[in-house]
Amino acid sequence: MDPQQLIDNLNDILLTDYFRYIEVLGRGSFGIVVAAYSQQLDKVVAIKITPYFEQENESSLLQESSHPNIVKLYKVLVAYNFIYLIMEKLVGTTLDVVLKEQTLDELQIRNIMLQVLNALAFIHRKGIIHRDLKPENIFISNGNHVKLIDLGLGYQIVCRGIIGQQVGTPYYIAPELINGCEQTQALDIFSLGVIFYQMLCNNKHPIWTQGQTKKDYYRTLSREFHITYPSHLSEMAQDFIKNTLTRSPIDRMTAEQCLEHPWLLGEDRKSHPITNKEIIQRYNFIQKFQLIVKALQMVKIFKQQCHEEMYYLKSQNSDEINEIFLNDDAPKTQRVYTDTHINIRHHQKTYYKPQSLKTIQLTKMTSSQDLVSTKNKMLNSNRCYNCPSRYKTSLDIQLPKVNSQKRIHLQLPSISPYQTRQSSFIFRQS
Repeated sequence: MDPQQLIDNLNDILLTDYFRYIEVLGRGSFGIVVAAYSQQLDKVVAIKITPYFEQENESSLLQESSHPNIVKLYKVLVAYNFIYLIMEKLVGTTLDVVLKEQTLDELQIRNIMLQVLNALAFIHRKGIIHRDLKPENIFISNGNHVKLIDLGLGYQIVCRGIIGQQVGTPYYIAPELINGCEQTQALDIFSLGVIFYQMLCNNKHPIWTQGQTKKDYYRTLSREFHITYPSHLSEMAQDFIKNTLTRSPIDRMTAEQCLEHPWLLGEDRKSHPITNKEIIQRYNFIQKFQLIVKALQMVKIFKQQCHEEMYYLKSQNSDEINEIFLNDDAPKTQRVYTDTHINIRHHQKTYYKPQSLKTIQLTKMTSSQDLVSTKNKMLNSNRCYNCPSRYKTSLDIQLPKVNSQKRIHLQLPSISPYQTRQSSFIFRQS
């Protein structure tokens, strides 16, 4: 594929513009990128030339992605089954070259991240997934202006996510691509987390280790993995990585949530929940807290109602109940009647409205006769405690020396346990 010939073929069918070939900017499996002077635009442009069926998708996405942090597309031309993307020519270098040549400080990393996230938030709102976010596709101009390039693997979601083939660069793809799950904008956030870790840790990969094969790396990524954080990373930097490099796409921050993260804002702590997981946890806590507050309010209302409108049931002679155990003369048929007013609530939702209460009259009856059996049991148990033989029918007693020839035989009456206290002994001389 001769770049000069490709430009000449394009000029053959153009009437209003003319391109003068300058040099080749890059080659790849997708095609070729050349620099050319546009007579109509009066500037040097970059022309990406690929077969029509391979690059039609990128042209349509670039036409919808007019943003300061995305490479600008001037026009799309087709000639002899080739598609020509006329784009702005960028002066500078890509992020992968920068990471190999120098170590970025925190201020430079924050500047790059903010511009990349602005571009991602823009295309994500349009339902577009980049799907190939990596340092090679992040261009940094001489004025530290960042632009996303190469939307060739991008995809625009019409309704929901897609389930398709594995695309992207192996060491920047998300776990759901390996597991064949639904593809959403969370793919780009995982790739961004890897790039962020590399910028902070001197181009070191957060998951892949030196000497690990692609197959082994995919096996590690498809399961639960752990990330080691260097000691120089701040708490908020680690938090940003934790919320982007998660196995579950639901737990990752969105591009707009990333822009609100304290690390990008230069803050040391979080003032409010950012991720979906944190928002759900805060919501559940608030729900439980509100239930506790409502329960305490109910208890307070019930307590006030008891003090103001209800009375405890109590017998008029309830203070004399204990005297029955000690007083045998207590009346056995005494009945005590107590009139008590109880408030009945008709509807559960109107428990706090006094006008919804109804008063009825109840009668509470108590009798000292109910305690007779209990009293006798207690008395008998105390009197018969530690006796070797509970009941005896006879007893022999030795008289004094005056009548030593005589013995007295005592005959004990047959009595029941309840008559023990009322029984008397009869002495008879034998």
